[in-house]
Amino acid sequence: MNNKLRKIKLDGETYLWRREHHHLTQFKYSKCVEKVTVYLEGFKNSPLQLSFREEDNLMLSINIEKEKWCVGYPNDGVIWMFKSGSDNKTKANNAEINLNRPAVIAKLIKYFNLNGWDPRGKSGPFVESNALKLLEIIEFPRGIN
Repeated sequence: MNNKLRKIKLDGETYLWRREHHHLTQFKYSKCVEKVTVYLEGFKNSPLQLSFREEDNLMLSINIEKEKWCVGYPNDGVIWMFKSGSDNKTKANNAEINLNRPAVIAKLIKYFNLNGWDPRGKSGPFVESNALKLLEIIEFPRGIN
């Protein structure tokens, strides 16, 4: 998927968003990150920037060898739950979150509109560098389709 801006309308407002996959160099455990950037139309100077870094599993789980969120591989934009001993080739759809889906982006926008993102009132980005924790806070539509 290319990284052009896509439109989504929520509650009478138009938002522009994109999802990108990156590889970072400063982390020891994993370099994969899915980045989501959202703008309220007309307010490009105050984006919402979310980084879903696989590295942040270290903060969510003590034993990441047995259970962890996998970020962006093999499908760009998809975050899925790895559990040791399970057949991860046939992952259950309820353990996958697809950041390419507008329904998932809508959930993120609604959450952050209620939790500190104010694109009209503040200039500069609103950054959540540990967005992986949101997977355990927000009820997202599951599955890759």
